[in-house]
Amino acid sequence: MNFSFSFLLTAFAAGAAKIPVTLLLSAAPMFTGCVIGLFIALARFFRVPALGFLFRWGVTIVKGIPVVLILLVFYVWTAFFYEPVMRFFGIEAAFRNLNKALIAIAALSVYSVVGLSEAFRGGLASVRKGQFDAAYAAGLNLRQTLLRIVLPQALPAALPMMGNIFIALTKAAALASMVSVIDVMNAAVISANSSYRFLEAYIAAALIYWAICILIEKMFFALEKYFARKTRNVHG
Repeated sequence: MNFSFSFLLTAFAAGAAKIPVTLLLSAAPMFTGCVIGLFIALARFFRVPALGFLFRWGVTIVKGIPVVLILLVFYVWTAFFYEPVMRFFGIEAAFRNLNKALIAIAALSVYSVVGLSEAFRGGLASVRKGQFDAAYAAGLNLRQTLLRIVLPQALPAALPMMGNIFIALTKAAALASMVSVIDVMNAAVISANSSYRFLEAYIAAALIYWAICILIEKMFFALEKYFARKTRNVHG
């Protein structure tokens, strides 16, 4: 079978139509990971009793679990518990009518929280201890020290890792097809079901993912340059 550039364009169009779905499956977990991951990083960095220990072991355990396994576990749990929980709250809802993208977002959020908590912890560790002492000596409390001194330095330091995690989430979103979510990958493959031109479909999907990841990389690189320039202006 000869390679068909015309079908490559057809599959590309089918996949491109689902770019918003793929971006939702990566951006929503990214946001969740930033909020919860920062909280976990702060708890571990300041060694909060009980929480620091719990989060340290939780992150270590989850890091060793493949994303696809997290996704399948969430799917099975949701299929088992969704309808009984809804009935408990007096809501009649069938699992088959549930938007399966929510399951994928929840599963990818776990992966995002773990990765971003490590990124933020590394950013916090990059702030010299003397700056904490200087802030306390100047009369700032812990909250003021975090908001005015620590986080403005720690978050820019974490940007490279954050960009890598966002790209990883974008690629991991392709696994959502396993729980019946039609994203870029699934849409491109479905378009090849009748003609069996799966090679063209896979190449089309790869081109779309490549373009998305390049844009994400450029976005985070621009943020890094912005904060680096801002830092130079402050110290200059």
